[in-house]
Amino acid sequence: MKRPAILILALGFLAVLPCARAETNLLLKPGQEFVVAHPDQPLPVEKTAAEELASYLERAVGAKARVLAESEALKGGGTLAWVGQCQSTKQQADYQALLKQEGYRIILKDGVLRIYGDDGKGDAFAGENRTGTLFGVYDFLENEVGIAWIWPGKSGEDVPRLAQLDVKPFSRTDAPRLMYRGIKFSPAYNKHEPKELMADFPKWFKRQRLSRVPKLWDGHSWSTYLFKDKVEQQHPEWLALWNGERKGPHCCTSNPEFREFIVEQCVNHPFNKDKSIVSISPSDGYGFCECSTCRALDPKGTDYASGNPNLSNRHWDYANSIAREVKKRRPGLGVAMLGYTAYRDPPTNLERVEDNLYLAMCFSLAYCVKPETKADFFKNLEAWKAKGIKMTAYEYWGMHYWLDLPYVFTREIAEGMPRWYASGLLGMHGEAQKDFATQGPNYYLAAHLMWNPNAPAGRVMDRYYQAFGPAAVPIREYYDVFENSITENRDKIESFSYLVLINVWPEIFPAQTLTRAGECLKKAREAVKGKAAYEDRVNLVGIGYDYTKVMLELLATYRRLGRAGVPLWCFGKQGALAEQKFWKMKEWPQMAFWEKRPDEPLPREEKIKLLQRAWVLGKERERILVENASLPAVSLGMYRYMAERGYYPWHATIRQELENEGIKVGE
Repeated sequence: MKRPAILILALGFLAVLPCARAETNLLLKPGQEFVVAHPDQPLPVEKTAAEELASYLERAVGAKARVLAESEALKGGGTLAWVGQCQSTKQQADYQALLKQEGYRIILKDGVLRIYGDDGKGDAFAGENRTGTLFGVYDFLENEVGIAWIWPGKSGEDVPRLAQLDVKPFSRTDAPRLMYRGIKFSPAYNKHEPKELMADFPKWFKRQRLSRVPKLWDGHSWSTYLFKDKVEQQHPEWLALWNGERKGPHCCTSNPEFREFIVEQCVNHPFNKDKSIVSISPSDGYGFCECSTCRALDPKGTDYASGNPNLSNRHWDYANSIAREVKKRRPGLGVAMLGYTAYRDPPTNLERVEDNLYLAMCFSLAYCVKPETKADFFKNLEAWKAKGIKMTAYEYWGMHYWLDLPYVFTREIAEGMPRWYASGLLGMHGEAQKDFATQGPNYYLAAHLMWNPNAPAGRVMDRYYQAFGPAAVPIREYYDVFENSITENRDKIESFSYLVLINVWPEIFPAQTLTRAGECLKKAREAVKGKAAYEDRVNLVGIGYDYTKVMLELLATYRRLGRAGVPLWCFGKQGALAEQKFWKMKEWPQMAFWEKRPDEPLPREEKIKLLQRAWVLGKERERILVENASLPAVSLGMYRYMAERGYYPWHATIRQELENEGIKVGE
């Protein structure tokens, strides 16, 4: 009779044996003291990562942190986390010495957290420094603690207040899918923004796990190589032959001596000293060479009279030739050229390209709201891929063409990023403005998908809107109103040129769109009343709404005045002539646009009323920008930059027209 009992006991023992040493969760409660340790001689990245982890855990849980060097932490108890390449971490059986570039490893075991990564020696918030450990800390804070940073500055930090932190054991190793990831805010604009606010941007970039590693350059290069030192004065034959004259900003890309000069700059120019990829990109703008040698490389039947002829063959022949020579002189050095304007399409005269040649494709997924544009773009990507090109991207998430208006295209980002990555995308950066009030959803999603293009975009956006607390639903609906309006009115967008866009914004966002968005914003404000942190975020969105209302009416007013003969740049024939005179151009491509859109004169009384209204709206636009400059809402920098240089002098033109009518206005 005892045999079954013994068997039962034996079976019972065997059943519980695997669970005899249960894994311990990481548990942190309010008021609890804890230690975060870093190496005794930490890299700046490791020390900063430890401090960031401690600070945010204190805020989320209400616990009390001490950040100690490893040797000090070992003397006492209560060490919750070991951050960086601590000796005790290296002694763990699951330690991985080799990690991918900017990669990290997170291990939570026996109630203790360990985070370490691939780090460089520089400043923790420097874009060009490897900061894997810091990225690991932000991963843990975002995914296990629930923190989000939806825009730069304190108001963009959404730190939930937890009753306690209770995290089960796990391990995770991760690294960026794209070798560099950046959202570029122009230094030319930034100098006009408050320094205190702009100081928060490098921190926001790191919290989104963005970086400029490896060091590379793909921008317009000829100014640096040629025009800055006036080399073209010694070699005028290197300049483009345009309208019978040799002149810049473009060069004769078929000239053998010019090509040799560019090869020499790639290898020896001081600006390229620390770069792993260097630029050979042509200048911005138009005025491409018309010499017989360059044109002989162009496809037969090229329409040179069009606004954007296909000149890919000549430019990529130039690029491939330089890449070949650079590889001989400095093996391992990459050569990058923008795929831009007239040379964005794949060349037909090259089956394969050199393996050190990078295409930096200039394109915005914003353009994919037009189905035909989307189809052509991804067809081109596949054609480029077949040529063996190394592909990177230069995006335009929030470029100045949008004028800080709410061009929201998160659906195109969500669909396009995985497809771009599948076509061979290696790295990406792009332009943006300080306009999180109108472009915030774009920037947040783009940042996350640059780390992992296949991340669940819906979940990313859910977290973005959760940062608005009780207003999450109406704020999502608010941005959806604008995104839907773009889709509904996309047929009004003939092209994405600045000239076309600036004349159709009032049709892209008609009055009913503003009304619906305003209703959503009203619901959001009611939902967060008395909840300070959420009120601040909703109010920032509201700044974008106020700006949008003013700007759309202002653009519509400019358009009527421009067509009535007021010389407003981009709004009529007289404006085009004024712009042509400013740039001292013999010919001006915009004239063809206005030949199809003749002037529409207005009675003097009506014209004066519109001028006065335009003056009031212009002042209101400026007021919104200036009064909210300390917030990451809309871009004062872009406005001031344009005014400083005399570009698009709309407000000054309105003043002059009013004075011509004998009406004095203030500053």
